Amino acid sequence: MRISDKDINRVNGSGTGVLSGGSGLIDAAAVVLAGGRGKRAGGAKVFLSVEGRCLILEVLGRALSIFREGILSCRSEDEDLVSRLLQSFPERDRVRTVTDRVEGLGPLEGLAVGLSSAGRDWSFVIGCDMPLFQESVVRLMWSRRKDDRDAVIARVGGYLEPLHAFYHKRCYSAVEAAISRSRHKISSFFDDISPVIVEEGELSHIPGYRRSFMNINTPGDINLWLEESPGRS
Repeated sequence: MRISDKDINRVNGSGTGVLSGGSGLIDAAAVVLAGGRGKRAGGAKVFLSVEGRCLILEVLGRALSIFREGILSCRSEDEDLVSRLLQSFPERDRVRTVTDRVEGLGPLEGLAVGLSSAGRDWSFVIGCDMPLFQESVVRLMWSRRKDDRDAVIARVGGYLEPLHAFYHKRCYSAVEAAISRSRHKISSFFDDISPVIVEEGELSHIPGYRRSFMNINTPGDINLWLEESPGRS
């Protein structure tokens, strides 16, 4: 399901997935990581387009309805297509595209580039394959940040969710140190920072909170995305 020129025109022309910024925007950057190959979903996720709906634009639209700044982190080889996708994106002026300095390092490299590019102290990092993240979940996590902590990370189903989390710029040095030691797992720097952990019990009062952490990996996930988040016009 690789996106075509026709899909680009159709998605951009309709403004699908864009929410109005409104008031009360969180004073943090949204860093959308768009480097996944997504083989189980049928192709690179940044290119995923279904029924005229582009996954990455929906994630960006949702992010920009919550945050003051948007950063899209992608692989260098995807930069041209990403630029074309954003040409008619209604809020393209609020999005900056940054690319990996070194290919093949995974989301940790995207996190490093995103943190270093952000114009704000805090960044909310989200995968481009997570279009159902909920504002209520995000705002609860934002409210749990502390001046003496470096991140806010949720633990759902017994596992930390590093690609649906807030990171302070202070994390950058720890991320770079992990990369320099060839430790490329996204959580490889967690021992070197002091995070706030949001336990699942703190989120359980929010209806459907688990969908906020759902990844689009399979055709079944795509169907759920289409059902749970109807296209906007």
